[in-house]
Amino acid sequence: MATPGDLVKTCFIEPMQGSFKKTPGTNPEAYFSSLSAKLSGFSEDALKAAASNLIERATSATWPYVGTITAACKSAQERLGAKESGQPNPVQAGYPWPEAVAVRVLINQDARLATSAALAGWHADLIDFVRREKRVPSMEEVEPFVVATMQRDARIAKQQQEALDVLRGEYNSKLEKLPANHRVQIMASSIANRRNRLAVMIAKEIEAREEVADDQL
Repeated sequence: MATPGDLVKTCFIEPMQGSFKKTPGTNPEAYFSSLSAKLSGFSEDALKAAASNLIERATSATWPYVGTITAACKSAQERLGAKESGQPNPVQAGYPWPEAVAVRVLINQDARLATSAALAGWHADLIDFVRREKRVPSMEEVEPFVVATMQRDARIAKQQQEALDVLRGEYNSKLEKLPANHRVQIMASSIANRRNRLAVMIAKEIEAREEVADDQL
């Protein structure tokens, strides 16, 4: 009979090694030790399903954070359990929450997290998680949002600079920024506008709760 450690290795780690080559941080041994410990309670089917899902969504060759993997396995376990019982998927049943609902739930459960995310600029990823998963993430699940936002901003800045260099070359001009109607600028503005809108929603929700608290004093 396979031990929990054997299941994690054969059903999760080995399949993932075909797509992921580098571990986060500087200590691969500690990473895999922590990963094995966190995943030891999941079933064989849940480990396989989570690995398949993470491989399909991979955007780099770096292994996901342990918290992200644990959440993926938990979600897979819940989906499999719901399927066996004939119940709808507890996460994906119906549509994602509206942004306003996700913001209210987030502020109600962890206003400090919402404020920190808004100030640092990664609140859009945080709110999308709450909308999709219908819960506030654990601290282990938060770090990937920060990394994803930094990578996205760097990618967009690079695309803007490359597009600007092309226009300068084509028209022999000294443009300082992309025209507002350029496709790359439209994409960048759309992302920035959504972040600003969500930040305002967070601020207004916090302000409204503080006013209610003051009225109750």
